[in-house]
Amino acid sequence: MNFTVSTIAASLADYLAAVLPGVTMYEDPNQQGSKPPMMFLQQRFSFLEHETGGYWLRRIGLDLTYLENYNLPNLQRLYQTAAEALDLVMETFPYSDGSNAGTVLLRTYEREWNIDLDAMHYKFELRERVTLPEPFIPMQSMIYSEEVANGQEIQA
Repeated sequence: MNFTVSTIAASLADYLAAVLPGVTMYEDPNQQGSKPPMMFLQQRFSFLEHETGGYWLRRIGLDLTYLENYNLPNLQRLYQTAAEALDLVMETFPYSDGSNAGTVLLRTYEREWNIDLDAMHYKFELRERVTLPEPFIPMQSMIYSEEVANGQEIQA
């Protein structure tokens, strides 16, 4: 299963459509032609830590940024309502990479949110054990020699 920020954004958009109806989700900050309410996903950091057995712990910090029209009189209330709705559903979310059938649940860590003058930021971290793709090495020929009990060597 592939694990990328693009596939995470698509999975979150599918999952959060019912939680925040009418909100358009973008993978990256979108400036032109975007109409609030909207939300976009930004990657804050990424770490790989080596583990045993050929696995890696991939830690990705993400920020869901929620935007409404700036001049609304109840802007802070709208941001707070959206943040509280996310708090209720973001402990886990279904993830699909789009190529395999079915989904897996991803757990979120270090969830927090804050409201700026112009946006609500819902920050969290994903921690997943992954394997990194390795180059394929085809089978190679080998020279085999067998030693016989009487000390003579026979080449195969």
